Amino acid sequence: MPVLFVDPLDLWLMLLGTSLLVVAYGIYLNYISGRPEDYKRSVNRNLAFFFLLLGLYAFITGLWATFTWPLPGPYNLVLMDPWALFGIAMLLLGVALLFGFNSVGVSYGLAALGFPILVYGIAIYIKGLTRQPLLAALLFVLIGLAALGSPLLAYYGGNGRGRFIAYIAIAMLVIAALISLFIGVGATFDHIGGWAKWTPWYGAVEVPG
Repeated sequence: MPVLFVDPLDLWLMLLGTSLLVVAYGIYLNYISGRPEDYKRSVNRNLAFFFLLLGLYAFITGLWATFTWPLPGPYNLVLMDPWALFGIAMLLLGVALLFGFNSVGVSYGLAALGFPILVYGIAIYIKGLTRQPLLAALLFVLIGLAALGSPLLAYYGGNGRGRFIAYIAIAMLVIAALISLFIGVGATFDHIGGWAKWTPWYGAVEVPG
């Protein structure tokens, strides 16, 4: 049991949604836009710092959640543990963009990280977890499939087949982002109401009027 309960899922879901949109933009830029290579490298380098900082945050807080298990039983498995994997994926993307690593090699790592996410999504639906198991499962499945398909995108690059795969990946990521934002924003208002009277074990802090 953690000494101090924290439920950051609403924040994590909103960050997940917005960062998936950034990843979708990165795919568009590199595989569809047709912009000059110098421009792509410049934007990729700037995106790299965002991915690195977000990845570091997600990895550290994901490890915290893995060690403390702040949620009821199975929810820690399907909601908390994948957050650390998301952090690793963001760190991998950030390092790859910053140093110009070969996208094909990096994509295999992303695919490896995507497989357990796909399994978690199926488990969420079969076990009926969360208040919206269908939406939550779809969120995980779309992210998992996008990651699993990344080697195909990297291999074909910006040619006709690669552009087609890029459009599919963008569609999956955008839909996943909207689901994540929808659930996360709703959870924010639920948490504000649900935790309004909660105080930590050391008591409430009195603020002078």
